Amino acid sequence: MVGGVSDRIPRMIGDTRRLGQLLFVGFDGTELNVDLRALLGEIRPGGIILFKRNIVDAEQTLKLIADLHALYDPAPIVAVDEEGGQVSRLRPMAPTLPPAARLAAMGDARAVRELFAAEGRLLASLGFDLDFAPVVDLCRPDAPNGIGDRSFGTDPQTVCALASASLDGLSDAGILGCLKHFPGLGPTLFDSHHHLPTVQKDAEAFAREDLLPYRRLHARAPVVMVGHGHYPFLAGPDPIAATLVAGIVTRLLRSEIGYAGVALADDLEMKAVAGRISLEELAPRAVAAGCDMLLVCRKREAIHASYAALRQWAGDGRLSSARVDEALARLDALRAALPERSAPSLASYETACAELSSRTGPVA
Repeated sequence: MVGGVSDRIPRMIGDTRRLGQLLFVGFDGTELNVDLRALLGEIRPGGIILFKRNIVDAEQTLKLIADLHALYDPAPIVAVDEEGGQVSRLRPMAPTLPPAARLAAMGDARAVRELFAAEGRLLASLGFDLDFAPVVDLCRPDAPNGIGDRSFGTDPQTVCALASASLDGLSDAGILGCLKHFPGLGPTLFDSHHHLPTVQKDAEAFAREDLLPYRRLHARAPVVMVGHGHYPFLAGPDPIAATLVAGIVTRLLRSEIGYAGVALADDLEMKAVAGRISLEELAPRAVAAGCDMLLVCRKREAIHASYAALRQWAGDGRLSSARVDEALARLDALRAALPERSAPSLASYETACAELSSRTGPVA
């Protein structure tokens, strides 16, 4: 026992405890201290995301991920945003991929697959399960919307080809990938971390271009991240994020496109939603709209509030048991899709670093 909390917390039974599985959480700190063990043991989130603030070096990261995987059953899926370029959580301890715009300039899908496979082997060597990549928003590299050079460009055919190669490369390494940010944040002018951006693009052009990556690749994407954008032509004039709109998540993504994997709502702490709707409504409304899991990336009070709200809405019938069971079934399927891999180790990490460095250059 550590501070009254066991090293391995037994699986609890009951729908209200299972609701924590719908959360994909982040935290401060670089180890599982008593307080963090208690938080995770109480809520038992289905996923945990690590950021640069959680990562010191390879040995510490290996131990942290191993501790997270061993904390309760079923083990949480451990993820990271490792896109390359400006979005690299492992820099400077490891080499990283060039930004997507530079990869697109190479014009070589096979090379992109090999690069993402090398990146995937690096992630696997540390114990990660899921990489929140690739970005499939159609966007100019100089756009001021937080996407920019994270995108493969504005040509939908190019984006589809290189996103497909990225997913293949990660899969080759035993890492799950994720398409983001559905239905598309490329045409926006503002960053959803700070504002609720509105997509003003012509509806027919948006359907033909921005949705193409999801139509083509949905059957091969374990996770689709739903972004906090406002789409008047899909949801009406009232400013509301896609993550809260059943017509976008349930009807468009599920019924029209046919996506069967996990739909994950982007971080509920982002100002696109957090400053507009109370935490007591955000989480259950997103699940009711069709999101299966919800990112809550940092604040403990936000994690607790989201969990409490899910339990409240499930308890009084505003969130149906059928919707919760559907989401949990998709999460179970995602876990089942995790491939068998060699055990993470410092030796495999050093080998993977050397391989990725040989392809991309030395650590920045």
